[in-house]
Order: sequence, then structure tokens, then C-alpha cells
Amino acid sequence: MKLKIQIEYYLEKNNMNASQLARKAKVPRQTIANWLMGQSPKNIDQVKRVADLFRVSLDHLLYGDGKMQTDLVSELKSKRFEIRFIREIDGDL
Repeated sequence: MKLKIQIEYYLEKNNMNASQLARKAKVPRQTIANWLMGQSPKNIDQVKRVADLFRVSLDHLLYGDGKMQTDLVSELKSKRFEIRFIREIDGDL
């Protein structure tokens, strides 16, 4: 479980501290502090509220690599894609 690492990453990314996260996610400050000290969560609903606040899945917050996924999404948003449709006529292109 990488909850501690993920929360630290998203706090930094969002210029937020643990108290602000607790207030916005409606999770007790002590609970956030416990997670940041490496304790496992006891209430999955609280973790889900934090995941929702950061706009990531619960699985991602618990097990994923926040930097990698966020960087990939940012990179894809900055790219332009072109889709071409080719119609085949009589078996020839």
C-alpha cells in the first residue's frame, strides 16, 4: 500500500497541507496525520473521500504511482491526435 507516498505527492502537487486536505475531504486531521506516518486506513470511506478530492481512483490512491499517471495524462492532453479513415474500394486501397 502506497497511501502515504500518494498523499504526500498529491499534497505537494496541489499546494495543500494535511490540515487543508482534512478539512476539504471531511476527514479528521489526526486520521490524515496517521496515514502520513504510514498507518493503514481503518475507514475506506475516508480514503474514498480523499481520492475523490484528488480526482483519482481509490485503487490508484492506495496502490498506484501518482506521479507517473498524472504526468502521462498531462502529456496526452498536450498532444494533438489525428485519426484517418481509409475506405477500401473493391479490395484495393
